[in-house]
Amino acid sequence: MIKINKITRGRFGNKILQYNAAYQLARKLNTDMSCGDWEGFKIFDLNSPENNKDREEKLLTCGEFLNSSWEQIKELHERYDLIIDDPAYLLHNVFFELTHIHPRDILKLNSEFKIDLPKDSINIGIHIRGDDIIERDGNEGREIHPSSYYREAIKLIEKEHPDSKKRYFICTDDVNFIVFQETLSYLRSVGENVFLGPATSNPSRTQHILDFSLLSECDILVASSSTYAICAGFIGNDKRIIHSREWLQKNVNHEPWNKKPTTEEARERQLSFDNFWVKVSEGGNEFYNAWKFV
Repeated sequence: MIKINKITRGRFGNKILQYNAAYQLARKLNTDMSCGDWEGFKIFDLNSPENNKDREEKLLTCGEFLNSSWEQIKELHERYDLIIDDPAYLLHNVFFELTHIHPRDILKLNSEFKIDLPKDSINIGIHIRGDDIIERDGNEGREIHPSSYYREAIKLIEKEHPDSKKRYFICTDDVNFIVFQETLSYLRSVGENVFLGPATSNPSRTQHILDFSLLSECDILVASSSTYAICAGFIGNDKRIIHSREWLQKNVNHEPWNKKPTTEEARERQLSFDNFWVKVSEGGNEFYNAWKFV
């Protein structure tokens, strides 16, 4: 069995990616999975298999997974139930190596959370990160996308669809962030139809799923560096995704996350997380890829 005994302490996108990793690994090994309680059981059409505690458990870390052959993983599973709790870090850094079933077929929003967008327009979702990269462990703002990125993405969309009706939906968890304010002001200045996500206009920790649902159903997603945006990209509608070329290049160059002293283990972990974005810059795959870089 593949197990998540306790869902990650990370935010919503990390939880989705941890669940996806467990599900994909279980299916690869033709075994069952179990997962400790998390909000996804209410939000998505998922069941919660019981945790079989008959076998000894072993933490399967990201490093072990990436540096092992499938035969070695299978041999481990023959001896143990494999768990991927923190600090295993089986998140987006193993997405391309592990995912073989489309996540949108696994993680389907329950009807009460699903947002139906208008069919008479191209619906563009814009995600702008906020307090999680400013006030918390923001790695010195490394992941902030400037408002110029969002302006260039909007210009690209306007160029690609000059005569089409468009609706722009902006989602963020920090309406006071200057990037949000400048992007909203720009859209209004060029006369576009612009709306705020439900949770953006009425901030609530319990309502964030409505913004996520909206982004997942858009036709075009102007993405941030957040795992929240990554997951909205591969869940829901089959959409075109725009990413920041500058952000991707930071990962291609493996620029340090911050100026703090780092251990070899931490450096290896950064490289594994960077490599998700390196693969996106190289074209991704059928489960996650970018339409354009600006």
